[in-house]
Amino acid sequence: MLSPICLRSFLTVIDTGGFTEAARHLNATQSTISGHIKRLEEQAGHRLMERDRGGSVALTLQGRELIGYAREILRLDQEARSRLAGTSLTGLVRVGLPDDFASGRGFTQLLADFARQHPDARLEVEVGNRDRLLSALDVKRLDHVLTKQDRAAGGEILARRTVVWMGLTSTTGAVPLIVFPEPCIYRERAIRALEKAGIPWTVAYVSPSLAGILAAVNAGLGVSPLAEDLTEGLVPSIVNQTLPSPGSIDLVLHSRAGQLTRAATGLSDLIRQHYGVAGIQGAKKNNLA
Repeated sequence: MLSPICLRSFLTVIDTGGFTEAARHLNATQSTISGHIKRLEEQAGHRLMERDRGGSVALTLQGRELIGYAREILRLDQEARSRLAGTSLTGLVRVGLPDDFASGRGFTQLLADFARQHPDARLEVEVGNRDRLLSALDVKRLDHVLTKQDRAAGGEILARRTVVWMGLTSTTGAVPLIVFPEPCIYRERAIRALEKAGIPWTVAYVSPSLAGILAAVNAGLGVSPLAEDLTEGLVPSIVNQTLPSPGSIDLVLHSRAGQLTRAATGLSDLIRQHYGVAGIQGAKKNNLA
């Protein structure tokens, strides 16, 4: 049997980008996390991860195949616990998401799981850009907002994602960028990296939706900076070897001030669990400026 505790550590290492961050998120030691991974590999009968001397983590083929099963096992575990405990939640919960969260299968599946586990709760989702959603949170029109941002900004860090270049383009002349409208952390990081390296660029295509970005990438209109987990089905660009790295971004949860409904509190707990973040007391939290 695959241990849910070990599976949670496995997913947290993936979501946070390493053993050090996973240990911090789970309020555990690195040796504990390493022990969980070793035990999981023994249970699975395969090597799941490789670590280099710099601490970077690379998944093996078996490790990549396990990700979906691990999330499903933990989801079913939580659903069974909720059903048996009779802890179905009630009340309204309003959550704001950027388009790439809303378009991604992982997070929309999380919301669907929440709705199924708590049929008496009412879920409202608003999709928009970072500034608009945070403004709605400030006036208490939303309970929670998910954003992508720099590490120095406010909110509760859920996970860290590497930003990579996707798409095909010539390595000569100005780099044609396929980007979201401003404000966009992917766009900001990409332009900053190119200008620091002295590489000319031009905005070739702007789309407010992830579907539009991916369509432009697949059509060969340029390159796009995207979080690594949004690139399923795409081939990493060869310019990843020649263009400067845009770095990484944080996935961040913001919650409004004041008392929340049981449903709103329950959804934030499920989001933390999805990303392998420790409970409210153990999670890293900052006040919004």
